[in-house]
Amino acid sequence: MIMHTHKRTRNLGFTLIELTMTISVGLMVAGMSLTLFNSQIASYKILKTQNFLVTEAPQINNTLNRIVSRANFFLMYTSLSDATSGYNSVITGGKVLALKFEDPSDSANNSFGVIAYDSTDNDLNYYHISSMAELAIANPKWSITTQLNGADFYVENGVLRIKLTGPNSEEIIYSTTTQQ
Repeated sequence: MIMHTHKRTRNLGFTLIELTMTISVGLMVAGMSLTLFNSQIASYKILKTQNFLVTEAPQINNTLNRIVSRANFFLMYTSLSDATSGYNSVITGGKVLALKFEDPSDSANNSFGVIAYDSTDNDLNYYHISSMAELAIANPKWSITTQLNGADFYVENGVLRIKLTGPNSEEIIYSTTTQQ
């Protein structure tokens, strides 16, 4: 006797429902990943924007207060060449702050400090010199900051104000006075 067995062959592959579910899950994972990625980019931009305010600004404040508070008096100029010549001092719109440090025990032992904003390099530099004429050939003793988009020195109500504009257009105004 001959028996015929019919083997039922199963088609290998996925059903339409299985493919639809797989694609749906994949799209959900991709959407969540894209959302997380955009969130990380937004957080990075916020941190980058606040970096100047959080790290650089406090150091600038300490440096400026230490320097200016030890000075006996100051003059402001719009350029280093005006400061070198000693002419055209201003009370607003200054880019250069010339400070005089007097030694009370020895009047011949005076020194000068100059805080100058260099708009070409966006640097706020400090010069320490023995006479203002020396400023013409002097190199900065150090750079206070290299992350500025602007600096403006002015006097308001008898108080020296230093307005610094950061790399993301944030504005910080320092107020200080000299010893006298």
